[in-house]
Amino acid sequence: MHCDEPACVSACPVTALYKTKEGPVLYDASKCIGCRYCVWACPFGAPTADWDSLAPKIWKCTMCADRATEPAPEQRNGQSLSEEDKKRFTVAHSVPSCVKHCPAEALMFGEREELLDIAKKRIRSNSNHYVDHIYGEKEAGGTATFYLSSVPFPRIDMSDVGTASYPQRSAPALAAVPPAVVAVGALLGGTYALKRRSAMVDGDKDESTDAHAERHVEFAPLKKKLATPVNLLLLALAILGGVSFVLRFALGLGDSTNLSDTYPWGLWIALDLVWIAVAAGAFATAGLIYVLHRKDLYSMGRTAVLMGLLSYSFVTLTLLADLGLPWNFWQLMLQAPEHSAMFEVSWCVGLYVSVLAFEFFPVPFERWNLKWAMDLWRKFSPAYVVFAVTLFVYLMSRSLMYTGLAFAVFALMAYLFRQRDTERPVPIMLAIAAVTFSTMHQSSLGSLFLLMPDKLNPLWWSPMIPILFLLSSVAAGTALMVLVEMWIAKAYARPLRMPQLSALGKITFWALLVYGVVRVLDVLIRGQLPSGLAGQQGSLFIIEILLGVLLPLTLLASAKLRARRGLLAAGAFLVAGGVVFNRMNVVLFAMNLKGPIPQIIPEPYSPSLFEWGVSIGFIAATILLFGVGIRLMPVLPEEDEDQGA
Repeated sequence: MHCDEPACVSACPVTALYKTKEGPVLYDASKCIGCRYCVWACPFGAPTADWDSLAPKIWKCTMCADRATEPAPEQRNGQSLSEEDKKRFTVAHSVPSCVKHCPAEALMFGEREELLDIAKKRIRSNSNHYVDHIYGEKEAGGTATFYLSSVPFPRIDMSDVGTASYPQRSAPALAAVPPAVVAVGALLGGTYALKRRSAMVDGDKDESTDAHAERHVEFAPLKKKLATPVNLLLLALAILGGVSFVLRFALGLGDSTNLSDTYPWGLWIALDLVWIAVAAGAFATAGLIYVLHRKDLYSMGRTAVLMGLLSYSFVTLTLLADLGLPWNFWQLMLQAPEHSAMFEVSWCVGLYVSVLAFEFFPVPFERWNLKWAMDLWRKFSPAYVVFAVTLFVYLMSRSLMYTGLAFAVFALMAYLFRQRDTERPVPIMLAIAAVTFSTMHQSSLGSLFLLMPDKLNPLWWSPMIPILFLLSSVAAGTALMVLVEMWIAKAYARPLRMPQLSALGKITFWALLVYGVVRVLDVLIRGQLPSGLAGQQGSLFIIEILLGVLLPLTLLASAKLRARRGLLAAGAFLVAGGVVFNRMNVVLFAMNLKGPIPQIIPEPYSPSLFEWGVSIGFIAATILLFGVGIRLMPVLPEEDEDQGA
């Protein structure tokens, strides 16, 4: 269709798809990473993937743009061509092949405005033959391909995609990222400063211990044997995941998965969205402990960071498996797409993983008594935060103003919050960066779907979906931390710290309440109730709200209920499960997919054995490595201290 503002171009994180000034939308395979976001973003089903190839490229109409740029020959049939002959050849040769060979002359090619004039004259002079609608003139903001028809276009499966430009649905959300980084960082820094000042006024002069109560909690490796039946089973599943991962590249994306042009994204993307949401406990816990000075939750901090680091690392591997051309990933470092949510998420997640690693470094340094490494970490980790945030803002804005502002704000905080060598280190800058990056990528994961209003059911598609993704991730992340702490206590016969878990359950309650209210109000304000509740997808929405919001809110509503272990566990499980169900709906169950052009033969989808193998194997590997980590390093509180708490 070669839209005036193409959704596929807006989606592409590496500018492999681009709009030329002459009109055609072209594809550069040398840049493509094979994410297939363009396939989902296009409302007309134009781009398709070469699933039979080990290096699946994207295919779409190019309007034969290469013919228009091909130079005229110097001779033809042994005769030299004059300049006039060359001009005539160029004009004739630039006509797309489909137009040139159409025997009924049903196709025409020319300047946009001239073709529109011809179309309007035909409709006026043959009003009984044509419906009064030029399909493509205004669809999706206007395209370079127009259709006339004798019957209404929906009858020939040319759906109503609206007249609004698709990129304009996501551009405002992505344009807000650079100023939001500065604003969120400054807000977190100001909150920390006020909380620290308040603690000092209250009489606690030791600023370093005030933030996390390190003097009250000692950590130690878990003294449990590693070779257990459960760990052996996890190891077997992890090996299955590794084998499936290797076979995915050996067989190719098409032969190892059941993905298609109807479902270019499947189980792996759903798993990534779910995993990133529930792994939000890492940034939520860091913000609570260090920024808001929640000393009572400090004993959970290392657990949250290790779980987050492992989760995001395997999310990155899963994304690598899902890419069709992963060896081109370096293009993300060179290209500057105008407003691609995929570009923002890629950089934000990558930088967040590095921040998680910096947050966790003190644990192995402490375990192996690497004082020199700890000194380097204390000295350079704030500088790394300033560098990472400044780089991110520059990549997202390409604006010296925003870049300079980000550098100034975060450098000022690094200076103001610097610590003396005699103080215990407080990773406040890392915590601020973790919350800032997570706020950006959790919301931008929702922005991915702003380009899909024609596919995603309106009960889920909303201009508010970035905010909804962020709010729900906070609820899911804190809920999962409750479940992880309970699992650790049960699996390793450790005392259960119910006061801390109840406090975290209270935070989960308020996070879920805010999310639930915004979610329901959004649907009501957009007028999707009650008509949207009809049918199967309406049932999915009701289940999501009843079991994922209302029931857990009831279970977590009071301190008395949260103090009961079974009810707290059930409430946390329903919160995490409700957000998981929401993400599955967004990616799979609430999608109305029609397949590629002519959009009348959508294909079904069920994950292949290799898709399940990678997914289950990587989850098993995360749990296994977490168990190894807590045995080798001081991640969990010492049991005596734990019992005292």
